Amino acid sequence: MGPRQNPLKLAYIVPRYGPEIVGGAENLARSHAEELARRGIDVTVLTTQALSHHTWLNHYPAGRDTVNGVKVIRFPAETNLGDPNLHGVLHDIARGRNISEDEQLIWLDGVVRSPELIEYLAVHGKEYSRLIFLPYLFGTTYFGSKLLPDRSYIIPCLHDEPFAHKSLIQKMLKSAGGLIFNSVGEQKLATRLLGIDKPGHVVGMGFVGVPGDGSAFRNRHPVRGKYLLYAGRREDGKNTPLLIGYFNRFIAENPWSCSLVLIGAGEVEIPPRSSHLIFDLGTVSERQVRDSYDSSFAFCQPSVNESFSIVLMESWLAGKPALVHRECDVTRDHVRASGGGLAFGNYPEFAESLKLLLEDESLAARMGKAGREYVEKEYNWDSVVERLYKALGV
Repeated sequence: MGPRQNPLKLAYIVPRYGPEIVGGAENLARSHAEELARRGIDVTVLTTQALSHHTWLNHYPAGRDTVNGVKVIRFPAETNLGDPNLHGVLHDIARGRNISEDEQLIWLDGVVRSPELIEYLAVHGKEYSRLIFLPYLFGTTYFGSKLLPDRSYIIPCLHDEPFAHKSLIQKMLKSAGGLIFNSVGEQKLATRLLGIDKPGHVVGMGFVGVPGDGSAFRNRHPVRGKYLLYAGRREDGKNTPLLIGYFNRFIAENPWSCSLVLIGAGEVEIPPRSSHLIFDLGTVSERQVRDSYDSSFAFCQPSVNESFSIVLMESWLAGKPALVHRECDVTRDHVRASGGGLAFGNYPEFAESLKLLLEDESLAARMGKAGREYVEKEYNWDSVVERLYKALGV
């Protein structure tokens, strides 16, 4: 499919942007922008100078840049992370407590904001055909989308979490020119939260299969035999402690049946008695991630907070069956639609599913093949870009 003929001019507004930044929304924005630029679309990313979402300290130079063929304009980031009032509000939200809209503004204005970015949008926003904001959680999206709501489209990257239930967020999502979802499961969640039948369009992200080298992975790391892979941020919100706990119990009951390999940013605690079977490789290059997919026998996505799950799609492109948590509507629906894996809701189901994939190699191969075909059909770039154009009304 060639470049779009109408003179589109798109802006993606995301709090952080760059190839070294790890995060689902950030990866989504970057993949969209790079693919659209490759197709000849005039696309610009408006972002802050921040690199870390833990500190929001300015890292990149301010001003204009080009990153992998995409025009990028960076503005200073500001944060109130040291303010006790902000921490009190975040604590109340996380506990599901009711807070006023004034308190919600302390959160939205306090975690990260960029007055210069908002000023730029106020002056230049009408120069863009569409303004695409993501994710929903930050002040760049909340305050930016209020300026020109009719041409503002939000990719919320929505999770069923306390922040998504707050009144200002729901008002923002309802007033935007359109909503763009990464999966049917995310769209269903928005339907429940907003009380609107099928709000917005499901678009997602495109993938191109790049073969990995499993032998290179084996030569590089001291992992032997079959291993289950997890790739992504390692934190409570992604359920990695649960995965480690479940796997530690599994190998106690099934000694030397397989290993667990963990890849990604964040700290993990590995039980000392399992250190010979649980390998923490930390952050590695994209090539090494592909090699790890190729060498694994299955992939596990234990998170219940996903709007899409890029790593699940990447593992399926490598032809690997998946284990996902049943409490995550998004990944469970992906598994049901594709036939590419199994879902678990507790330890006995996890153990039974893992044992089944270990023992029935034919079943594992069929599931891996079904997952790959699902991604190739639903999430190739031609299909994704056409869905994006439809969502944007262009």
